[in-house]
Amino acid sequence: MASRFLFCPLASPGHVFPMIGISLELARRGHSVAFATGTPFRDILREQGIRRVSRGPCDGDSFQLETWWKPTSVALQAAHVLHAASEFRPDVIIGGQLAYGPMLMGEILDLPVAILGFATHLLPKPRRDTNQPDEHPVEAQERATWRLESMSESLQAARSLLHLPPLSQEQAADFLLGDLFLLQSVPDLEPGVGDLPSAVHCVGSCVWEPAVPDEDLAKWLDSTGRLGPVVYMQHGRLFHLGNLWPAVTEGLSGSNIRLVASTGRMDGKPAEPPPFNFFVRDHVPQGQVLPHATAVVSTANTTAVLGSLSFGLPLLLLPGGGEQLEVAAMCERVGAALTLDPKSVTPETFRASLREIDVNPRFRASARQVQSCLSKVQGHLLAADLLESLAEGGTALKGPRPADDFHRRTGRRNRSIADGNVVVTSLL
Repeated sequence: MASRFLFCPLASPGHVFPMIGISLELARRGHSVAFATGTPFRDILREQGIRRVSRGPCDGDSFQLETWWKPTSVALQAAHVLHAASEFRPDVIIGGQLAYGPMLMGEILDLPVAILGFATHLLPKPRRDTNQPDEHPVEAQERATWRLESMSESLQAARSLLHLPPLSQEQAADFLLGDLFLLQSVPDLEPGVGDLPSAVHCVGSCVWEPAVPDEDLAKWLDSTGRLGPVVYMQHGRLFHLGNLWPAVTEGLSGSNIRLVASTGRMDGKPAEPPPFNFFVRDHVPQGQVLPHATAVVSTANTTAVLGSLSFGLPLLLLPGGGEQLEVAAMCERVGAALTLDPKSVTPETFRASLREIDVNPRFRASARQVQSCLSKVQGHLLAADLLESLAEGGTALKGPRPADDFHRRTGRRNRSIADGNVVVTSLL
């Protein structure tokens, strides 16, 4: 039976592209798909034959990553989802872990909500057997607890703005997982996988990119082939820590290493012009460069890490915050990465660490073991299977649907598009 799926990602390639891959698989199976996201992705969605539903008669930006936690931004997301729901009439809403608007509109409209997560679980795991020794490092537990408290606080502010009742922290923990949570990992990578909440399902990598090669990159790789090995660098945000670019340029300028760098999410712009052995763009198709690379440097964002491990490449990680700390810890735990503190990195430590992951065979061997695990799971297909099950009432999911218990404890009631319109548009 055909269903209707509305995807609502934050307006960033790392959030939009995986959902495009999943939506294309659902469309291939005969389902209807549409997106509610920011205007910068209008063209790429149209090129893939996917409908983007506008924000309304006066279309504009929404789902901004930079302000994802602000109540006014969440209200704008909610208004966009409401308009899209009124036009598209979805059976399921799919959002990201940082997008509260789709979650809240799922509650208001009583629609099932699926959440696409990162490469590791970021919230506290409930202990199923308190007699077992705690295998999780104290720092990781503390970060997970802090993250839940912080996300609950911003969620409560958004709920208040939308005139929704507050949730206890236990209810908020359930709410942030949706009815179905798609974790972009495999059991071999996730510590304490048996402790994951019942809503969470490992689906492997959902990385996707448009099949449009960068001609300038292809020419540069060909013309510089005599120089030496290729290293791909994805420089994401380091928040209050600035950026790594001075240490990177001083450490590798004039060396035989060819650095291909994606810097669109970096705080600040790289100095111009880059060294002759650098290829620098706001966005580099990693699927085009990774087959040529011998190693990857990253701030430990999910897309870059999953792409690297899918090619069996060792990583040098410099995490700053957000998901980065947990993703880096996961990669280091399985032996596929070396981690540096971005606050203290120097050109010398950067260059020496990059050499270490290249010459020490254990990093590459571990990365290839992870590659083998990831290759056994087709992320887009498994995610589509689970979304189909959710649309059909969750019959294939293990145990009761998480939403059922949530409804009982919060008293959530059936609401209509009109109800949602009263809640949301009164604020905008």
